[in-house]
Amino acid sequence: MVREAKIHTTVLVAQGILMIALGLALFWVRSTMTNIVFEATGCVVAVLLTAAGLLLIGVIDCVGGFALPRGHRRELHFYLFFAAVAMAAGLFFWLSPWGSVQLLAVLAGLQGLIWGGWDLRLASHLRDHPRERKAMRFLGVITLALGLLLVIGMEFTSRGALFLLATYVTYIGIHILLIGIYIYHPWKNVLPRGKHMDPLPETKLT
Repeated sequence: MVREAKIHTTVLVAQGILMIALGLALFWVRSTMTNIVFEATGCVVAVLLTAAGLLLIGVIDCVGGFALPRGHRRELHFYLFFAAVAMAAGLFFWLSPWGSVQLLAVLAGLQGLIWGGWDLRLASHLRDHPRERKAMRFLGVITLALGLLLVIGMEFTSRGALFLLATYVTYIGIHILLIGIYIYHPWKNVLPRGKHMDPLPETKLT
Protein backbone atom coordinates (compact mmCIF):
# COMPACT_ATOMS: atom_id res chain seq x y z
CA MET A 1 0.00 0.00 0.00
CA VAL A 2 2.84 2.40 0.77
CA ARG A 3 4.42 1.74 -2.62
CA GLU A 4 1.10 2.27 -4.36
CA ALA A 5 0.59 5.56 -2.50
CA LYS A 6 4.09 6.67 -3.54
CA ILE A 7 3.27 6.02 -7.19
CA HIS A 8 -0.05 7.85 -7.02
CA THR A 9 1.67 10.78 -5.30
CA THR A 10 4.47 10.89 -7.89
CA VAL A 11 1.98 10.92 -10.76
CA LEU A 12 -0.23 13.58 -9.22
CA VAL A 13 2.64 15.86 -8.22
CA ALA A 14 4.23 15.57 -11.67
CA GLN A 15 0.94 16.29 -13.42
CA GLY A 16 0.14 19.14 -11.03
CA ILE A 17 3.47 20.84 -11.70
CA LEU A 18 3.02 20.31 -15.44
CA MET A 19 -0.46 21.84 -15.40
CA ILE A 20 0.69 24.86 -13.40
CA ALA A 21 3.58 25.41 -15.81
CA LEU A 22 1.20 25.08 -18.79
CA GLY A 23 -1.26 27.52 -17.27
CA LEU A 24 1.46 30.12 -16.65
CA ALA A 25 2.73 29.61 -20.21
CA LEU A 26 -0.79 30.24 -21.54
CA PHE A 27 -1.00 33.45 -19.52
CA TRP A 28 2.27 34.56 -21.11
CA VAL A 29 1.04 33.69 -24.61
CA ARG A 30 -2.10 35.75 -24.00
CA SER A 31 -0.01 38.74 -22.93
CA THR A 32 1.72 38.72 -26.35
CA MET A 33 -1.57 38.87 -28.29
CA THR A 34 -1.48 42.64 -28.78
CA ASN A 35 -2.63 42.81 -32.41
CA ILE A 36 -4.36 40.69 -35.05
CA VAL A 37 -1.17 39.01 -36.27
CA PHE A 38 0.10 38.20 -32.77
CA GLU A 39 -3.39 37.04 -31.77
CA ALA A 40 -3.51 34.51 -34.62
CA THR A 41 0.01 33.31 -33.84
CA GLY A 42 -0.73 33.19 -30.12
CA CYS A 43 -3.81 31.01 -30.66
CA VAL A 44 -1.76 28.49 -32.65
CA VAL A 45 0.98 28.44 -30.00
CA ALA A 46 -1.59 28.04 -27.20
CA VAL A 47 -3.25 25.09 -28.95
CA LEU A 48 0.11 23.39 -29.60
CA LEU A 49 1.29 23.96 -26.01
CA THR A 50 -1.92 22.47 -24.65
CA ALA A 51 -1.66 19.52 -27.05
CA ALA A 52 1.91 18.87 -25.91
CA GLY A 53 0.77 19.08 -22.29
CA LEU A 54 -1.96 16.50 -22.91
CA LEU A 55 0.54 14.15 -24.54
CA LEU A 56 2.90 14.49 -21.57
CA ILE A 57 0.04 13.82 -19.15
CA GLY A 58 -0.72 10.63 -21.08
CA VAL A 59 2.92 9.56 -20.86
CA ILE A 60 2.97 10.21 -17.10
CA ASP A 61 -0.20 8.15 -16.65
CA CYS A 62 1.34 5.27 -18.63
CA VAL A 63 4.52 5.35 -16.55
CA GLY A 64 2.51 5.45 -13.32
CA GLY A 65 0.25 2.60 -14.41
CA PHE A 66 3.07 0.27 -15.43
CA ALA A 67 4.99 1.10 -12.23
CA LEU A 68 2.19 -0.31 -10.06
CA PRO A 69 2.85 -3.63 -8.33
CA ARG A 70 1.39 -6.76 -9.87
CA GLY A 71 -2.21 -7.47 -9.04
CA HIS A 72 -3.42 -3.87 -9.32
CA ARG A 73 -5.28 -4.37 -12.60
CA ARG A 74 -8.07 -1.98 -11.77
CA GLU A 75 -5.66 0.89 -11.11
CA LEU A 76 -3.64 -0.05 -14.21
CA HIS A 77 -6.73 0.05 -16.41
CA PHE A 78 -7.67 3.38 -14.81
CA TYR A 79 -4.29 4.90 -15.64
CA LEU A 80 -4.22 3.51 -19.17
CA PHE A 81 -7.76 4.71 -19.90
CA PHE A 82 -6.99 8.28 -18.92
CA ALA A 83 -3.63 8.09 -20.68
CA ALA A 84 -5.41 7.08 -23.89
CA VAL A 85 -7.96 9.89 -23.54
CA ALA A 86 -5.28 12.52 -22.87
CA MET A 87 -3.04 11.36 -25.71
CA ALA A 88 -5.94 11.12 -28.17
CA ALA A 89 -6.99 14.67 -27.31
CA GLY A 90 -3.39 15.85 -27.57
CA LEU A 91 -2.96 14.28 -31.00
CA PHE A 92 -6.25 15.76 -32.19
CA PHE A 93 -5.29 19.30 -31.25
CA TRP A 94 -1.73 18.83 -32.52
CA LEU A 95 -2.77 17.52 -35.96
CA SER A 96 -6.30 18.75 -36.59
CA PRO A 97 -6.95 22.00 -38.49
CA TRP A 98 -10.17 22.43 -36.46
CA GLY A 99 -8.38 22.85 -33.15
CA SER A 100 -8.99 26.26 -31.59
CA VAL A 101 -8.70 28.02 -28.25
CA GLN A 102 -12.49 28.23 -28.04
CA LEU A 103 -12.87 24.48 -28.57
CA LEU A 104 -10.19 23.84 -25.95
CA ALA A 105 -12.10 26.07 -23.54
CA VAL A 106 -15.38 24.22 -24.12
CA LEU A 107 -13.80 20.78 -23.62
CA ALA A 108 -11.97 22.00 -20.52
CA GLY A 109 -15.29 23.33 -19.24
CA LEU A 110 -16.98 19.97 -19.70
CA GLN A 111 -14.12 18.32 -17.83
CA GLY A 112 -14.48 20.97 -15.12
CA LEU A 113 -18.17 20.18 -14.67
CA ILE A 114 -17.38 16.46 -14.30
CA TRP A 115 -14.46 17.16 -11.96
CA GLY A 116 -16.49 19.59 -9.85
CA GLY A 117 -19.27 17.03 -9.50
CA TRP A 118 -16.69 14.42 -8.46
CA ASP A 119 -15.32 16.83 -5.82
CA LEU A 120 -18.78 17.36 -4.34
CA ARG A 121 -19.54 13.65 -4.40
CA LEU A 122 -16.25 12.89 -2.66
CA ALA A 123 -17.03 15.56 -0.07
CA SER A 124 -20.31 13.81 0.75
CA HIS A 125 -18.32 10.71 1.76
CA LEU A 126 -16.02 12.60 4.13
CA ARG A 127 -18.47 12.90 7.01
CA ASP A 128 -15.83 11.83 9.53
CA HIS A 129 -13.37 14.42 8.20
CA PRO A 130 -15.10 17.82 8.44
CA ARG A 131 -12.04 19.87 7.47
CA GLU A 132 -11.38 17.84 4.33
CA ARG A 133 -15.10 17.83 3.55
CA LYS A 134 -15.27 21.63 3.60
CA ALA A 135 -12.11 21.86 1.48
CA MET A 136 -13.49 19.49 -1.17
CA ARG A 137 -16.80 21.36 -1.27
CA PHE A 138 -14.96 24.64 -1.72
CA LEU A 139 -12.79 23.22 -4.51
CA GLY A 140 -15.81 21.60 -6.13
CA VAL A 141 -17.78 24.85 -6.25
CA ILE A 142 -14.81 26.71 -7.79
CA THR A 143 -14.30 23.94 -10.36
CA LEU A 144 -17.99 23.94 -11.32
CA ALA A 145 -18.00 27.73 -11.66
CA LEU A 146 -14.94 27.71 -13.91
CA GLY A 147 -16.44 24.83 -15.89
CA LEU A 148 -19.64 26.76 -16.52
CA LEU A 149 -17.69 29.81 -17.69
CA LEU A 150 -15.54 27.70 -20.00
CA VAL A 151 -18.49 25.87 -21.55
CA ILE A 152 -19.63 29.16 -23.07
CA GLY A 153 -16.07 29.72 -24.36
CA MET A 154 -17.30 29.75 -27.97
CA GLU A 155 -18.93 33.10 -27.23
CA PHE A 156 -15.66 34.68 -26.07
CA THR A 157 -12.93 36.26 -28.14
CA SER A 158 -9.69 34.29 -28.45
CA ARG A 159 -8.05 36.39 -25.72
CA GLY A 160 -11.02 35.96 -23.40
CA ALA A 161 -11.22 32.20 -23.96
CA LEU A 162 -7.46 31.87 -23.48
CA PHE A 163 -7.61 33.79 -20.20
CA LEU A 164 -10.28 31.47 -18.84
CA LEU A 165 -8.41 28.41 -20.12
CA ALA A 166 -5.14 29.54 -18.51
CA THR A 167 -6.95 30.24 -15.23
CA TYR A 168 -8.60 26.82 -15.25
CA VAL A 169 -5.43 24.91 -16.16
CA THR A 170 -3.44 26.67 -13.42
CA TYR A 171 -6.20 26.04 -10.87
CA ILE A 172 -6.50 22.37 -11.81
CA GLY A 173 -2.72 22.02 -11.47
CA ILE A 174 -2.90 23.39 -7.93
CA HIS A 175 -5.88 21.14 -7.22
CA ILE A 176 -4.01 18.03 -8.41
CA LEU A 177 -0.91 19.04 -6.45
CA LEU A 178 -2.95 19.38 -3.25
CA ILE A 179 -4.47 15.92 -3.76
CA GLY A 180 -0.99 14.45 -4.27
CA ILE A 181 0.28 16.06 -1.07
CA TYR A 182 -2.81 14.86 0.80
CA ILE A 183 -2.24 11.28 -0.35
CA TYR A 184 1.45 11.45 0.64
CA HIS A 185 0.93 12.92 4.12
CA PRO A 186 -0.79 9.99 5.93
CA TRP A 187 1.42 7.33 4.33
CA LYS A 188 4.68 8.97 5.31
CA ASN A 189 3.70 8.28 8.92
CA VAL A 190 3.46 4.55 8.15
CA LEU A 191 7.21 4.35 7.45
CA PRO A 192 9.67 3.67 10.28
CA ARG A 193 11.05 6.76 11.96
CA GLY A 194 14.01 8.20 10.12
CA LYS A 195 13.11 6.48 6.85
CA HIS A 196 11.85 8.61 3.99
CA MET A 197 9.78 7.80 0.92
CA ASP A 198 12.59 7.51 -1.58
CA PRO A 199 11.46 7.92 -5.19
CA LEU A 200 10.95 4.68 -7.04
CA PRO A 201 13.42 4.08 -9.88
CA GLU A 202 10.63 2.96 -12.18
CA THR A 203 8.55 6.09 -11.59
CA LYS A 204 11.13 8.64 -12.68
CA LEU A 205 9.36 10.97 -15.06
CA THR A 206 12.28 12.81 -16.58
